Amino acid sequence: MGLSTIGDSFSIVATLGGIAVTAWSFKIACALLFPDRVETARLAVSTKTSAVVGMGFVSLLAGVFSFIVLALPNPFTKLLGTLFLAGYFALVALGASGIAKLAAERLRDLKGGQSNLFDSYAKAALYIVMAAMLPLLGWFLFAPLMILFAGGAGLMAVLKPVSATNEAI
Repeated sequence: MGLSTIGDSFSIVATLGGIAVTAWSFKIACALLFPDRVETARLAVSTKTSAVVGMGFVSLLAGVFSFIVLALPNPFTKLLGTLFLAGYFALVALGASGIAKLAAERLRDLKGGQSNLFDSYAKAALYIVMAAMLPLLGWFLFAPLMILFAGGAGLMAVLKPVSATNEAI
């Protein structure tokens, strides 16, 4: 075993900070780029919680399958595993964005509708990311439950047909 230095500690803290900023910004990007899908995920979480949990287990199985395929020694299967894993993470990000939108609406209601939706959304996404970064409780309880719910909400949002209402200018 080698000796741990202060640089090792700094690199771990910087990595966790980078993950937090990336997860926060990805939630906001999903909400801005895919508003209809995020709204579908928000509705799924708020109205069909048991279905979201069931679909979360289905999407979790897909994520575990992608890790298994990624571990195989063939380069083509590694490519397929990487693509499957990217799809799984995209589902989780979409569902987490829907959960953050639900939290943003509840935060906005607490303020009596005084703040705009974007500010409430940014705060809600930050609260969710920071709660998942909390040592022990966040890592081993909140984050896995969030991944389960977000994966189910994202899968339900992708599977449900949404009509195109936003037009590009």
